[in-house]
Amino acid sequence: MGLVHLSVLWLLSWQFQGMMIGVAGQALQSGFYDVTCPSAKMLVKNTVEQAFLLDNSIAAALIRLVFHDCFAGGCDASILLDGPNSEKQAVPNLTVRGYEVIDNAKVQIEPLCPGIVSCSDTLVLAAAIAVELLGGPVYDPALGRLDSLAPGNVNLPGPSDGVATSTAMFIANGLDQTDMIVLLGAHSVGQVQCQFFSNRLYNFNNSGGPDPSLNATYLATLQNQCPNNGTGTNAVPLDVQSEFVLDNKYYSTIMDGQGVLTIDAEMSTDPGTRNVVSNLAGRSTDLNISFASAFVSSMDKLSRIGLRTLLDGQVRRVCSAVN
Repeated sequence: MGLVHLSVLWLLSWQFQGMMIGVAGQALQSGFYDVTCPSAKMLVKNTVEQAFLLDNSIAAALIRLVFHDCFAGGCDASILLDGPNSEKQAVPNLTVRGYEVIDNAKVQIEPLCPGIVSCSDTLVLAAAIAVELLGGPVYDPALGRLDSLAPGNVNLPGPSDGVATSTAMFIANGLDQTDMIVLLGAHSVGQVQCQFFSNRLYNFNNSGGPDPSLNATYLATLQNQCPNNGTGTNAVPLDVQSEFVLDNKYYSTIMDGQGVLTIDAEMSTDPGTRNVVSNLAGRSTDLNISFASAFVSSMDKLSRIGLRTLLDGQVRRVCSAVN
C-alpha cells in the first residue's frame, strides 16, 4: 500500500507541476525524490562507484553520455533506447559508452521505487557522481525529468567542427558560448581515437602537413601514437596533463598548443573565446571566472534542455524501452 501511495503522490505532483517543466524547468529541484524515493541517489552513487572501481575511464564516458543525450532533443534518456532507429546507432554515438551503468542503477532502484525515478534523472545523477569521482566539483543536480517516448534527432558538434559551428549548435540548444567553453572543460578527462583528429597531424586543411598551431614536441608524440595510414583506432588522452582529473588544466594545455581536437585548438586563439579560456586557465583574472562554479552552472543549464511534460514523456521502468 505504501508504494502505491508514493506513486499516487508522485503522479499528483507531476499533474500539478508537469505542464510547466517543458517551459523553463520550474519543476526541477534537488530534493525531488526525497519523499518518493529517498534511496535513489545512494543507489545511483553505489552503482557508479562500483563501475568506476572496475574501470576508471567510465566516469568520463558517463559525462559524455549525458551530453550526447541532452543535445539530441533534450535531457530525456532518449539515447538509452534500443531499437532499429535508436540514437545508439547514430555515427556520433558509436563510441559512446556507459549505457550499462545507467541500466544497472535503474535495476537497483525499480524494485524499491517502481515507476518513480526516471531514467533521465538517473543519467543526470550518474554524471554528477562521475564528476565528483574525477575530482571535479561536488553538486546536487536538480531532478524531476521525464523520459522520452521515442529516439531524438542526433545533431552534435563533430570532431572537426571549430568555434563558429560549435557555438551555433550550443546557442540553438539554449546555451551560450561561455557555456560551450566551460563544458568543453570535460575534455580534461577521457580519450579520443586517432581517426577523429589525424587530419591535424598529417594533412591539415589539405595542406599535406600538420596543423602549425600544434606544439612541435606534442605533435611528434601524437604522430608516434597515431601513425599515418594506421587503423585510426588508437586512443590518446584529450588532456595530456590530467587524463583522470576534471580540472582547469585543460585550458592551459590548449593554450600551450596541446589541444587534440579542432575545437580545442581554436578556442585558445579565437578572438571570441580566448579571453574566457585564459581566465579559466588562471592566466588572466579580469573575468573572475571559477572553473568549478562555472562548470556546475553550465551542467545545470545543459541538463534543462528540452524537458518533457506528461504530454510527451513518462517514467520508463526499463531504460532501454518505453513502457
